[in-house]
Amino acid sequence: MMHPTYKNLEKATDGANANVYYASGSPAPQGNPSMYKYFWRVFSAQSPWEDDDFFTHAPVLCAADCEKEVQRLLALNLSCLLYGFRRPRKDPANPWDMNNPKWANVQFAVSWDEDVDPIVTGGHK
Repeated sequence: MMHPTYKNLEKATDGANANVYYASGSPAPQGNPSMYKYFWRVFSAQSPWEDDDFFTHAPVLCAADCEKEVQRLLALNLSCLLYGFRRPRKDPANPWDMNNPKWANVQFAVSWDEDVDPIVTGGHK
């Protein structure tokens, strides 16, 4: 994973054209949207934090909000680094054995039906 620093942002981009670099996580949500929810943090030259402070303070965005922020930055000719992760959805229809110790400290996302975020390409919220 590339750390979110201004120096790394400069290295990852060509300087002439704004672009998006996936620094961690999948470039696009994958799998069944009812089982996992994807989240993103966007690092750019406008980010007030870098490195560990970025992960502590930067807002966590849903896919739709991430797409809007990326488009805003590209319109300003600013490149960005994306940091994505996913969480399993807490839904009785999902096959998670909630008695299994592996789920003890996992933070779950809301179920598909309870999720109020807009649907994006690929059917994810």
